[in-house]
Amino acid sequence: MKKQILVMMAAAMLLGGCAGKAEADDATIFEKTGEETQDSTGAENAGAEDAEMQTADAGNAAAESADAGAADSDDYTDTIKSEIDDIAGSAADLSDELVKVNGLYDKYDEMRMNAQDQTSINLLSQWGTVVWKDETISLLDRISQSNSTQNKEIHDEYEKWEKYVPTMVERMSKTYEDGSMYPMIYSYNEAMRYKQMAYSLASSLADIKGDGTFTFPDSTPYGYYGDYAGDSYLIITEGMESGSYDIVIHIDDSKELRGTGVDYESPESTEVIMFTSDDETVKGMIDFFAIEASFYVTETDGSVVDPEGSYTFTFKY
Repeated sequence: MKKQILVMMAAAMLLGGCAGKAEADDATIFEKTGEETQDSTGAENAGAEDAEMQTADAGNAAAESADAGAADSDDYTDTIKSEIDDIAGSAADLSDELVKVNGLYDKYDEMRMNAQDQTSINLLSQWGTVVWKDETISLLDRISQSNSTQNKEIHDEYEKWEKYVPTMVERMSKTYEDGSMYPMIYSYNEAMRYKQMAYSLASSLADIKGDGTFTFPDSTPYGYYGDYAGDSYLIITEGMESGSYDIVIHIDDSKELRGTGVDYESPESTEVIMFTSDDETVKGMIDFFAIEASFYVTETDGSVVDPEGSYTFTFKY
C-alpha cells in the first residue's frame, strides 16, 4: 500500500524579464535671417513634445512599478483556495484535474517570471507552493469523505512525510544556499514536493473510486529518491545548463557524491542519465522510474564507491 501511496511523478523553470530605455536625439537649431522666429518656435514645440513624451514614459514606468509592487505584496491565499475548489468541482476526472492545477501553477509562476527584480521574484515564488499544497489538502479531504479503509493509513503517511519536507527541500536547494536566488529555488523545490504528493494522492483516490483510466499528465526524472527518513538518498534537479541535471548521491550518511548528468539512450533503448562527479573521479549510470532510481558505477578511484557498485533508492518524492 505504501508503494501505491508514494507513486509520484513530477514535473522545471525559466526566469524572464527585460527592460528597455529610449533616448531622444538633441535638436539642432539653425539661426537664419527671416527664419529665426519660425525655427525657435519649432524648437520650442519639439522641446515641449519631448518633455511630454518623457513625462508620459515616466508615468508609465511609475505605474508599472506600482503594479509590480502591488503584485508582490498581494495575498493570494484565499484566491488560490477558491480556484482549487473550482477546479476540483469542474474537472472531468482526476487526470483532467491535475492538468488544470498545473495550469494554475503556471499562472502564478508567470507572475514570478515577470517580476522586476530578484526580491520580487523571491516573494512571488511562494504561491506555487500554496497551489500544490492546497491541491493535496483537497485530495486528502475527498479521500476522508470516501470512508475508505485506506483513509487512516494515507493520512498517517502524509503527516509523516510532511514533517520531512523541509529537510528534503533544504538538501535539494543546498547548491544555492548562499545566493540571492535561494528563496526562489527553495520555493520551487518545495512546490514540486507537494506536486508529487498530489499526484500520489490523486492516484490513491482514483483507486478508491475505481477509476481505471487515471493517468499522470507529465513525467520527469526530477525528484528526491529514497526513504525520506533514511540515510541514503538520490537527488535529481534541473542543471544550470540546458539539458543537464544537478545530482547528489548520498549513501548511508557516510558517502556522498555531487556532480552533473546528461540524458543518454542505452543500446537497449532505455533512457538513462550519465553521471560524472564534480571532481571527475566517479562516473556512472542512473536508471529512474516512477517509484525508484538506481545508480551503477562505471568508473571510480575507489575513494567513495567501489568499482561496479550498485545502489538503489526506493520511492520517489
